[in-house]
Amino acid sequence: MSDLLIVGAGPVGLTMALACRQFGVSFRLVEKLPAPSGLSKALAVWSAAQETLDVLGVADEFLRRSIHGKGVRISRGKRPLIEVPAGFGLDTPFPEMLLLPQSESEAILGEKLETAGVAVERGTELVSLVQSATGVEAGLRRAGSGVTPETFRWVAACDGAHSTVRHLVGAEFEGTALGDLFVLCDAEIEGKIDAGFVHIFWPSQGLLAIFPVRKNVWRIIATREPGSPEAEPSLSEIQSLLDHRGPGGWVLGNPTWLSKFRVSERKAARYRHGRVFLAGDAAHIHSPAGGQGMNTGMQDAFNLAWKFAFVSAGHGREDIVLDSYHAERSPVAEKVLRESGRMIRSNSLKNPLAQIVRDRIVRLAGHSKAVKKSVVRTLSGLDISYGPGNLVSDDRHWHEDWRPHGFAPGSRPREASVFREGKKISLFREMRSPLFTLVLFSGRKPIYRDVDRLGSVRLVAAGYGGLVRTISIWHGENPPAADWLLDPDVSAHKRFGVEQPSFYLVRPDQYVALRSQPAEAVVLHEWLAGITDG
Repeated sequence: MSDLLIVGAGPVGLTMALACRQFGVSFRLVEKLPAPSGLSKALAVWSAAQETLDVLGVADEFLRRSIHGKGVRISRGKRPLIEVPAGFGLDTPFPEMLLLPQSESEAILGEKLETAGVAVERGTELVSLVQSATGVEAGLRRAGSGVTPETFRWVAACDGAHSTVRHLVGAEFEGTALGDLFVLCDAEIEGKIDAGFVHIFWPSQGLLAIFPVRKNVWRIIATREPGSPEAEPSLSEIQSLLDHRGPGGWVLGNPTWLSKFRVSERKAARYRHGRVFLAGDAAHIHSPAGGQGMNTGMQDAFNLAWKFAFVSAGHGREDIVLDSYHAERSPVAEKVLRESGRMIRSNSLKNPLAQIVRDRIVRLAGHSKAVKKSVVRTLSGLDISYGPGNLVSDDRHWHEDWRPHGFAPGSRPREASVFREGKKISLFREMRSPLFTLVLFSGRKPIYRDVDRLGSVRLVAAGYGGLVRTISIWHGENPPAADWLLDPDVSAHKRFGVEQPSFYLVRPDQYVALRSQPAEAVVLHEWLAGITDG
């Protein structure tokens, strides 16, 4: 029996499969479509998602195939209101906004999965689910054959906004649809246009947004004129909207996709239904403003995959570990819903007075570096953090004088440099592991009796064999053992807010689970015992 059935081979399902492959979860990936759709769909790949893709070994290929966005420019006609540079103030190895058709994202993930020896079972549809105390019996129907019942330990619904899995488990999908009808076109644009920028126009008639898709191809999204018919859009309609709402002088040609849509804002009340878990659009859908949908879904998948691995390997208590998925990811989707809804409503204002007020506020914000940094950080996904819960401690074990510094539990550490055998290395990448990573710090003024304190912490970690790996960092030039990494200029200690001998416990998804300053072995033991019954 495989551990997991992944339903849906879009970006979320493929990310789930790659992560499960890396973490050692046995799975099958089924997709009812006989072939990938080929539509461009979601475009933006933000920094937090790129960091996840780097762990999966595909970030370089995304960087190679994508348009590297320069930023977002909002204008009224020919008059710019604000320009937000991509990556402004971001602390990440991946500060750029990548723009890549979803079909290409799926191709990269699929190629990596194929290289790993995993095939997508296309033309295979899930038609039934029956749960028991130990597994899920899934009825799978392959093209040209009947329904075959097969049993899995868990099922992950990565099958999109109209999720079959969600319907089969009777999950509530609460929310509303917005009133405006939008039209979409992917086409070439002839005329002078600043390539690499996302262009948003706020004319009095409605929204116009233009995104680079690939070389010489752009996506145009606009609200339809009130009273327009519900018919599919034509190129001439999109051209008219471009003429009336843009700066003028742009001519469309060679369209590859024309469509219409309404924006829905919905979220599942629960992400876990027994042994069935909802991820991506199966769990939440929202406005495309901000380009957060695919990114949020891919991070859902990574969050859940390592937890499946943790339980499958017998390390942790299933209820505690898997219940944390909803507790951590549902608030993230709520925030995305709230912010993307605010953006789409602001972009689509029709009241002239409200438009004037909005434009003035945005123009003033354009002069504030703090505002720009906040916008970019939100869009990048790097502001995501998890509150205290099953797999995130509160911060009471960190000395109160240093609590505002470093990286609190639930946040994701940023980059710091350390040295191994005289060579500078990235601590950010050194912490990457399918296991929990215990990072020991000597403190800024280490003395050798501190080694005993840290050694007792290391012994606790060793007692949870196969669960925790250890990295030790020493400030100074004479570490107590050869396996210690060096922090000669104390920059890593400063970055992590460390004064005394301390430790961080970092999860496989590189979020901080626990930290202790001063380092106390009992703190580590009690936390690990609480999730493992150890």
